[in-house]
Amino acid sequence: MSIDTNTHPLAALATRVDRKSPLPAWAQVQRDLRTLIDQGMEIGGQLPTENELAAIYGISRITIRQALSALAEDGYVERRQGTGTFVADRPRLIQHDFGLMTPWRDRFRAAGEDAVSLHLQEAAPEGEPYELSREIEPAERELERLHLKRLHLVNGKPIGVTDSWLVGRAADALRGQTLLEGSLSKTLAVAGIQVTEANHFLEVRPVNSVEALLLQAGTESTLFVDWSVGRADGELLETSRTVWLGSRVRFHYATSTPIIG
Repeated sequence: MSIDTNTHPLAALATRVDRKSPLPAWAQVQRDLRTLIDQGMEIGGQLPTENELAAIYGISRITIRQALSALAEDGYVERRQGTGTFVADRPRLIQHDFGLMTPWRDRFRAAGEDAVSLHLQEAAPEGEPYELSREIEPAERELERLHLKRLHLVNGKPIGVTDSWLVGRAADALRGQTLLEGSLSKTLAVAGIQVTEANHFLEVRPVNSVEALLLQAGTESTLFVDWSVGRADGELLETSRTVWLGSRVRFHYATSTPIIG
Protein backbone atom coordinates (compact mmCIF):
# COMPACT_ATOMS: atom_id res chain seq x y z
CA MET A 1 0.00 0.00 0.00
CA SER A 2 1.37 3.39 -0.97
CA ILE A 3 2.10 5.94 1.71
CA ASP A 4 0.48 9.35 1.81
CA THR A 5 3.34 11.64 0.80
CA ASN A 6 1.60 14.59 2.39
CA THR A 7 1.67 13.06 5.87
CA HIS A 8 4.77 10.88 5.75
CA PRO A 9 7.44 12.25 8.18
CA LEU A 10 9.99 12.52 5.39
CA ALA A 11 7.70 14.83 3.43
CA ALA A 12 7.78 17.39 6.25
CA LEU A 13 11.58 17.24 6.50
CA ALA A 14 12.52 17.03 2.83
CA THR A 15 13.80 20.11 1.02
CA ARG A 16 12.13 20.55 -2.34
CA VAL A 17 14.28 20.61 -5.45
CA ASP A 18 15.33 24.09 -6.57
CA ARG A 19 14.82 24.20 -10.33
CA LYS A 20 17.03 27.30 -10.62
CA SER A 21 20.00 25.74 -8.84
CA PRO A 22 23.08 24.82 -10.93
CA LEU A 23 23.23 21.61 -8.87
CA PRO A 24 21.42 18.75 -10.68
CA ALA A 25 18.13 17.61 -9.19
CA TRP A 26 19.46 14.15 -8.31
CA ALA A 27 22.42 15.72 -6.46
CA GLN A 28 20.07 17.97 -4.48
CA VAL A 29 18.04 14.94 -3.40
CA GLN A 30 21.19 12.99 -2.57
CA ARG A 31 22.43 15.86 -0.42
CA ASP A 32 19.07 16.24 1.31
CA LEU A 33 18.66 12.54 2.09
CA ARG A 34 22.26 12.32 3.31
CA THR A 35 21.58 15.22 5.67
CA LEU A 36 18.42 13.57 6.99
CA ILE A 37 20.29 10.30 7.55
CA ASP A 38 23.10 12.12 9.37
CA GLN A 39 20.54 13.87 11.56
CA GLY A 40 19.38 10.57 13.00
CA MET A 41 17.40 8.34 10.68
CA GLU A 42 17.40 4.88 12.23
CA ILE A 43 19.91 2.38 10.89
CA GLY A 44 17.99 -0.35 9.08
CA GLY A 45 14.98 1.89 8.61
CA GLN A 46 13.30 1.67 5.22
CA LEU A 47 13.10 4.68 2.96
CA PRO A 48 9.98 5.38 0.92
CA THR A 49 9.84 3.70 -2.50
CA GLU A 50 11.23 5.39 -5.59
CA ASN A 51 7.71 6.38 -6.65
CA GLU A 52 6.96 7.81 -3.22
CA LEU A 53 10.22 9.75 -3.11
CA ALA A 54 9.51 11.08 -6.59
CA ALA A 55 6.18 12.39 -5.30
CA ILE A 56 7.76 13.89 -2.18
CA TYR A 57 10.47 15.74 -4.13
CA GLY A 58 8.36 16.46 -7.20
CA ILE A 59 10.78 14.91 -9.67
CA SER A 60 11.00 11.80 -11.85
CA ARG A 61 11.63 8.28 -10.65
CA ILE A 62 14.77 8.10 -12.82
CA THR A 63 16.18 11.13 -11.01
CA ILE A 64 15.38 9.55 -7.63
CA ARG A 65 17.16 6.38 -8.75
CA GLN A 66 20.30 8.42 -9.53
CA ALA A 67 20.22 9.95 -6.05
CA LEU A 68 19.77 6.59 -4.32
CA SER A 69 22.56 5.01 -6.38
CA ALA A 70 24.92 7.80 -5.31
CA LEU A 71 23.91 7.34 -1.66
CA ALA A 72 24.50 3.59 -1.93
CA GLU A 73 27.95 4.20 -3.43
CA ASP A 74 28.84 6.40 -0.43
CA GLY A 75 27.58 3.73 1.99
CA TYR A 76 24.59 5.69 3.31
CA VAL A 77 21.91 3.28 2.11
CA GLU A 78 21.59 -0.36 1.16
CA ARG A 79 19.44 -1.25 -1.84
CA ARG A 80 17.85 -4.72 -1.69
CA GLN A 81 16.42 -6.14 -4.86
CA GLY A 82 12.67 -6.59 -4.56
CA THR A 83 12.59 -5.25 -1.00
CA GLY A 84 13.51 -1.58 -1.02
CA THR A 85 16.11 0.90 0.18
CA PHE A 86 17.31 0.87 3.80
CA VAL A 87 19.47 3.19 5.90
CA ALA A 88 22.92 1.61 6.24
CA ASP A 89 25.25 1.88 9.19
CA ARG A 90 26.89 5.30 8.85
CA PRO A 91 30.21 5.12 6.98
CA ARG A 92 33.00 5.81 9.46
CA LEU A 93 34.86 8.97 8.49
CA ILE A 94 38.63 8.93 8.26
CA GLN A 95 39.93 11.11 11.11
CA HIS A 96 42.86 13.37 10.35
CA ASP A 97 44.59 14.96 13.35
CA PHE A 98 45.89 18.50 13.18
CA GLY A 99 49.32 19.30 14.52
CA LEU A 100 50.80 15.77 14.45
CA MET A 101 54.16 15.31 12.75
CA THR A 102 53.69 11.54 12.38
CA PRO A 103 52.81 10.67 8.75
CA TRP A 104 49.07 10.03 8.55
CA ARG A 105 49.62 6.71 6.76
CA ASP A 106 51.64 5.34 9.69
CA ARG A 107 48.90 6.25 12.16
CA PHE A 108 46.23 4.49 10.12
CA ARG A 109 48.39 1.42 9.60
CA ALA A 110 49.01 1.20 13.33
CA ALA A 111 45.22 1.10 13.76
CA GLY A 112 44.96 -1.78 11.29
CA GLU A 113 43.83 0.30 8.31
CA ASP A 114 45.19 -0.12 4.79
CA ALA A 115 46.53 3.38 4.10
CA VAL A 116 48.60 4.17 1.03
CA SER A 117 49.66 7.12 -1.09
CA LEU A 118 50.20 6.69 -4.81
CA HIS A 119 52.76 8.85 -6.58
CA LEU A 120 51.04 9.87 -9.81
CA GLN A 121 54.17 10.17 -11.92
CA GLU A 122 52.29 10.64 -15.18
CA ALA A 123 50.41 13.68 -13.91
CA ALA A 124 50.95 16.82 -15.97
CA PRO A 125 53.05 19.47 -14.18
CA GLU A 126 51.00 22.28 -12.63
CA GLY A 127 52.06 25.76 -11.64
CA GLU A 128 52.06 26.85 -8.02
CA PRO A 129 48.66 28.43 -7.20
CA TYR A 130 48.39 32.07 -6.21
CA GLU A 131 46.98 31.01 -2.81
CA LEU A 132 50.42 29.57 -2.01
CA SER A 133 52.71 32.05 -3.76
CA ARG A 134 51.20 34.95 -1.82
CA GLU A 135 52.29 33.29 1.45
CA ILE A 136 56.00 33.35 0.59
CA GLU A 137 58.60 36.03 -0.10
CA PRO A 138 58.80 37.64 -3.56
CA ALA A 139 62.30 36.25 -4.15
CA GLU A 140 61.11 32.74 -3.28
CA ARG A 141 58.42 32.93 -5.97
CA GLU A 142 61.14 33.11 -8.62
CA LEU A 143 62.75 29.79 -7.64
CA GLU A 144 62.34 26.83 -9.99
CA ARG A 145 59.59 24.42 -8.93
CA LEU A 146 59.31 20.62 -9.06
CA HIS A 147 55.65 19.54 -9.05
CA LEU A 148 54.59 16.18 -7.55
CA LYS A 149 51.06 14.74 -7.24
CA ARG A 150 49.90 11.99 -4.86
CA LEU A 151 46.58 10.20 -4.37
CA HIS A 152 45.72 9.06 -0.83
CA LEU A 153 43.61 5.96 -0.17
CA VAL A 154 42.32 4.20 2.94
CA ASN A 155 41.01 0.66 2.55
CA GLY A 156 40.98 1.12 -1.21
CA LYS A 157 38.88 4.30 -1.19
CA PRO A 158 40.42 7.60 -2.30
CA ILE A 159 40.18 10.27 0.39
CA GLY A 160 42.51 13.02 -0.80
CA VAL A 161 44.99 14.40 -3.32
CA THR A 162 48.20 16.32 -2.60
CA ASP A 163 50.05 18.57 -5.02
CA SER A 164 53.51 19.65 -3.84
CA TRP A 165 55.86 22.25 -5.30
CA LEU A 166 59.46 21.66 -4.19
CA VAL A 167 62.27 24.17 -4.41
CA GLY A 168 66.00 24.33 -3.78
CA ARG A 169 67.73 21.28 -2.31
CA ALA A 170 64.40 19.49 -1.81
CA ALA A 171 63.67 19.72 -5.54
CA ASP A 172 67.23 18.66 -6.41
CA ALA A 173 66.98 15.60 -4.16
CA LEU A 174 63.69 14.38 -5.63
CA ARG A 175 64.00 15.26 -9.29
CA GLY A 176 63.53 12.04 -11.27
CA GLN A 177 62.96 9.99 -8.11
CA THR A 178 60.03 7.73 -7.22
CA LEU A 179 58.62 8.54 -3.79
CA LEU A 180 59.10 5.89 -1.09
CA GLU A 181 55.62 4.53 -0.25
CA GLY A 182 54.28 7.64 -1.95
CA SER A 183 55.62 9.65 0.99
CA LEU A 184 57.36 12.95 0.40
CA SER A 185 58.68 13.23 3.98
CA LYS A 186 60.17 9.71 3.97
CA THR A 187 61.85 10.25 0.62
CA LEU A 188 63.31 13.57 1.74
CA ALA A 189 64.50 11.98 4.99
CA VAL A 190 66.67 9.54 3.02
CA ALA A 191 68.37 12.59 1.51
CA GLY A 192 68.85 14.09 4.98
CA ILE A 193 66.21 16.78 4.45
CA GLN A 194 63.31 17.43 6.85
CA VAL A 195 60.61 20.06 7.06
CA THR A 196 60.83 21.43 10.61
CA GLU A 197 58.26 24.21 10.34
CA ALA A 198 54.96 24.10 8.47
CA ASN A 199 52.23 26.70 8.30
CA HIS A 200 48.76 25.50 7.28
CA PHE A 201 45.73 27.37 5.94
CA LEU A 202 42.40 25.53 5.78
CA GLU A 203 39.39 26.37 3.62
CA VAL A 204 36.33 24.67 2.11
CA ARG A 205 35.32 24.63 -1.56
CA PRO A 206 33.53 22.47 -4.15
CA VAL A 207 35.40 19.73 -6.01
CA ASN A 208 36.54 20.41 -9.57
CA SER A 209 36.26 17.94 -12.46
CA VAL A 210 39.83 16.60 -12.18
CA GLU A 211 39.54 16.08 -8.42
CA ALA A 212 36.13 14.43 -8.78
CA LEU A 213 37.63 11.91 -11.20
CA LEU A 214 40.61 11.09 -8.97
CA LEU A 215 38.49 10.86 -5.81
CA GLN A 216 35.65 8.95 -7.48
CA ALA A 217 33.30 11.60 -6.13
CA GLY A 218 30.21 13.38 -7.40
CA THR A 219 30.57 16.81 -8.93
CA GLU A 220 28.57 18.29 -6.03
CA SER A 221 31.09 17.07 -3.42
CA THR A 222 32.75 19.42 -0.93
CA LEU A 223 36.46 19.45 -0.12
CA PHE A 224 38.60 20.54 2.81
CA VAL A 225 41.61 22.28 1.27
CA ASP A 226 44.84 22.42 3.29
CA TRP A 227 47.38 24.91 1.93
CA SER A 228 50.84 24.43 3.46
CA VAL A 229 54.25 26.12 3.41
CA GLY A 230 57.14 23.98 4.71
CA ARG A 231 60.56 25.23 5.76
CA ALA A 232 63.74 24.09 7.51
CA ASP A 233 65.54 26.76 9.55
CA GLY A 234 63.78 29.43 7.53
CA GLU A 235 64.68 27.90 4.15
CA LEU A 236 61.70 27.25 1.89
CA LEU A 237 61.48 23.58 0.89
CA GLU A 238 57.92 22.97 -0.18
CA THR A 239 54.50 24.46 -0.74
CA SER A 240 51.55 22.11 -1.04
CA ARG A 241 47.81 21.82 -1.55
CA THR A 242 45.98 18.82 -0.14
CA VAL A 243 42.30 18.33 -0.81
CA TRP A 244 40.37 15.96 1.49
CA LEU A 245 36.96 14.65 0.46
CA GLY A 246 34.46 16.06 2.97
CA SER A 247 32.20 12.99 2.86
CA ARG A 248 35.07 10.68 3.89
CA VAL A 249 37.33 12.77 6.14
CA ARG A 250 36.89 14.71 9.35
CA PHE A 251 39.47 16.74 11.28
CA HIS A 252 40.38 16.47 14.94
CA TYR A 253 42.34 18.64 17.32
CA ALA A 254 42.58 18.76 21.09
CA THR A 255 43.05 21.69 23.45
CA SER A 256 43.95 21.80 27.12
CA THR A 257 43.16 24.45 29.68
CA PRO A 258 45.76 25.10 32.37
CA ILE A 259 44.53 24.48 35.89
CA ILE A 260 44.62 27.67 37.94
CA GLY A 261 45.24 26.94 41.60
